[in-house]
Amino acid sequence: MYKKLMLACMAIAAFGAFVIAPTASATTLTSEGKVVPTGTSITALNTGITKFTGSFSVECDHDHLVGTVTQNNTTKIKGEIALGGAKFNGTATGTDCTSALGASSVTVNSKLCLETTTEDKLSVTGCGANIVFTLEVTGTGPCKYSTSSISGTYTTNQTPVTVTFSEQKAVKSEGGFFCPAEGKLDLEFDLYTTSGVGLTIS
Repeated sequence: MYKKLMLACMAIAAFGAFVIAPTASATTLTSEGKVVPTGTSITALNTGITKFTGSFSVECDHDHLVGTVTQNNTTKIKGEIALGGAKFNGTATGTDCTSALGASSVTVNSKLCLETTTEDKLSVTGCGANIVFTLEVTGTGPCKYSTSSISGTYTTNQTPVTVTFSEQKAVKSEGGFFCPAEGKLDLEFDLYTTSGVGLTIS
């Protein structure tokens, strides 16, 4: 009887541990089944239209980000995009992005640091500072925007992995009256090696 009681208690304890234990995070970036080493250069290409939506909207559909993996283990994935490594272009004159007011250039004025935060979420910051970017419609002055961070989601066990940011707020820090006081960012990218092989988080 005592033995049966002990076995029952052990079973209950094991079940309780299973219920309480957190789900393991999927935080390893791989390429063709192999862990991507830190220091590796990777690229991100847009899969839809990148939008800044305010009192007027700016849309870019030829976007390319180049970054470096700075951490990749079962704890966390981190990466850094150097200043100048994030390019946002479109179909307007001179490959500018488009808006209702005309061609608009988009310039990212800060480095970008990315890191996974949970099993399917990640955040981007300005690497210890704010994320800063400038929009300039042809014939007008620049509109500069800032945000401390943006949060996104990614899909595990998908090749290439898709990273999505939806309605992330940015506020005007410089610019004239025609500049929207604030706007929301929508972006979606797939991740690849520099040779074009799709990356996976699994």
